[in-house]
Amino acid sequence: RSSDLWDIMEPVTYFVGQGFALAAYAYFVLTREDYIYPGARDRQYLSFLHRGMKSKGVDVCQYNELKDALAHKKDQLRCLHDALQLNLTAPRKLHDDDQIGRAV
Repeated sequence: RSSDLWDIMEPVTYFVGQGFALAAYAYFVLTREDYIYPGARDRQYLSFLHRGMKSKGVDVCQYNELKDALAHKKDQLRCLHDALQLNLTAPRKLHDDDQIGRAV
């Protein structure tokens, strides 16, 4: 009978829901941030990353600088790729040597 099954599931779902609410509140009390899955996942990942880097002796500041430089280079490559897809030429800086031998 389906009512017998629901008699078992109703308290289970109630306690699971209440447990999640309690865990979300505890997360808020500890971090002062709302419990949103992507935010909590990112926070856990960064905590794990920093602990691992510290145990391996990696300089976090240097890592962040390299990561920013990589992001900048990727952005430059994306701009060049977009220009090539549109058959545009990349802007070229004229040097004094470029003007030699050209008719004025």
